[in-house]
Amino acid sequence: MGGRSILVKSATRALDVLELLAARPEAMSHGDIARALRIPKSSLTDLIGTLEQRHYVSREGSGTAERIRLGPAVLGLAGVLLRRTDVTRLAQPVVAALMTRTGESAALVVRQGAEVVVVCKENCNQPILYSLQLGERGPVNASAGGKAILGLMTAEEVDSILATAPLPRLTPRTVTDPAALQTELATVARDGIAYSREEMIEGIVAMGHAVLDATGRPCAGLSVGVPKVRFTRDKEKLLAEALRAAAAEISAMLGWRGALRRAAA
Repeated sequence: MGGRSILVKSATRALDVLELLAARPEAMSHGDIARALRIPKSSLTDLIGTLEQRHYVSREGSGTAERIRLGPAVLGLAGVLLRRTDVTRLAQPVVAALMTRTGESAALVVRQGAEVVVVCKENCNQPILYSLQLGERGPVNASAGGKAILGLMTAEEVDSILATAPLPRLTPRTVTDPAALQTELATVARDGIAYSREEMIEGIVAMGHAVLDATGRPCAGLSVGVPKVRFTRDKEKLLAEALRAAAAEISAMLGWRGALRRAAA
């Protein structure tokens, strides 16, 4: 086929219908779908009928009150994809780009109990750097990535995690009081950005942002670590922008389409 991409009209229209229904919070009428996609109503009737037979859409109501929404077959496909999705594999090029953009070491961590584990990392080439190792562990209360994850969890979930063991103090600046940590996490929930100001390692400031899965739950945390001597206001602004963009990119690859904020309880 000479490398050309051939679009099949019926397949394109079916995908357009599914994507439209996925983007709308409420079910839609037959007429609304036809107008939004500029599909003749007669063609849409056959298309909806086929999708309904395969359970990709479902109908509710009748007559002028009939509405169409996504069907259970979509969940089946999504579940298979989610089970096969490896966040580390997807995140690797994004973490590498994050390091390049910021000029500082970047990492992706996942939470295991009251700890976080580095599952993906890119160290920078600066003469003075924060060097990360795959599999490296740290307490969630001292990690920027860990705090970013906790910040998008409910207060009750955080209390349950913190109750498993006393919060360790790694440096004089590590926050070990659960109430003080909850206050800090309220700011993370609002702004998205978490900080570790020499709490893991003296002389290192880190910033983090949570990554959300397809359900809007925090499944990982991105972080960038900077030697204190290079942590200027301009650097802080750059890191915040880069972290938000990288977290949004990975979250989108995992299927999340909403804002990067705490999910409704």
